[in-house]
Amino acid sequence: MTDDNSRSGRSRLPRRWVIGAGAVVAAGAVTAAAVTLATSGAAAGHPALRAGSKANLAASACRGPAGAAYVTDAGWDGFSAIDTATCKVIQTYNVGDPAVAGDPGDYDYDSTDEAVALHGNLMYFADTGNSTVAVIDASKLDAKNYNPAETLINVGLNPQALAVSPDGSQVWVAETGPQDSASSPSGVSVISGSTDKVTAHWSLPGAPAQITFAPSGKQVYVATAGGVAVYSTASQHRVAFIRGLGDPRGIAVSPDGKTVYVTGTESNQLYLINAATNRVTGTVKVGELPWQVVAAPNGKTVYVANPDSSSVSVVSTATGAVTGTIAIPGDPDTLALTPDGSQLWVGARFTAKVAVINTADDSTVGSINLGDAPNAADGYAPTGIALTATPTAGS
Repeated sequence: MTDDNSRSGRSRLPRRWVIGAGAVVAAGAVTAAAVTLATSGAAAGHPALRAGSKANLAASACRGPAGAAYVTDAGWDGFSAIDTATCKVIQTYNVGDPAVAGDPGDYDYDSTDEAVALHGNLMYFADTGNSTVAVIDASKLDAKNYNPAETLINVGLNPQALAVSPDGSQVWVAETGPQDSASSPSGVSVISGSTDKVTAHWSLPGAPAQITFAPSGKQVYVATAGGVAVYSTASQHRVAFIRGLGDPRGIAVSPDGKTVYVTGTESNQLYLINAATNRVTGTVKVGELPWQVVAAPNGKTVYVANPDSSSVSVVSTATGAVTGTIAIPGDPDTLALTPDGSQLWVGARFTAKVAVINTADDSTVGSINLGDAPNAADGYAPTGIALTATPTAGS
């Protein structure tokens, strides 16, 4: 397994994990409170589950609101379903990998799911290695069967991120292309939420790597190496392009839709953009290589993941200043908030752990190990997190 970006020169390229069939985690020592994954006979051939895999809960006191977390384990193209009330991993499921022809029950573990988006019970996965989007109904998950039914939709090359419109009618996919030359094809696809069909596709230079909707659903923001493209959802036409953002990566929009927050990976800054004018109104110095960004539901706080600083910056929207820094070891670059805003979940790529933060005081209340020590990151590196108030099957 390799990561395209080294510690010293990765800001220009989107991170992608590549794995060959069966190259996943070996079982290891279990620390703290251990949570055994539910498996069935159907999982006997799965390389990560056949050895009686366990997920380690480092903070046994971890508690949270009722609901579920779905965390993409990009290395072997799976996702972990976690009970947010107890921080227990209920099951680790396969996604996006096709069955091997002529060998019922065997699957070709040859891809990577880099991102996940959730609307109602429908989960959408950016299946990068196979250039597809996988659709899975969370309400039909069975904790005894690791291989859920799914619909695979062919899109452009190497989908890196995706987002669902607030009404669920459209799924927009950011496709980085293979990134092996300056002319590598990259673009955007639009999928109908009702038919699971691609209804539009166009080229977009600069390896688009992050995408999000405005709360109203009227605008879509796509981060590329050259800036942020702004589209009208209704017409699917580009209405603006915001430059000078220091190789942007993460995008979030304030709950009132008035401010767009963009991370600049080269400048180590968070850019504040007026959504009405698409102009930068301010910057906030954060940590090194700022990656993902999320805005709290109450609009008062913005969180920025800084993988090269092993931290998360806490930014006050009232003052535009960093009010706190949360230390998270292991290259933290993936963020999500519980629907009530009470917890921040942080994915640490190199340790394959998810840290659970109490947003009331920025304290760490739990740390979930997605894989098995000592090689947990081999296959379980979290690259996307979706949180919902609806509990997962088996909770």
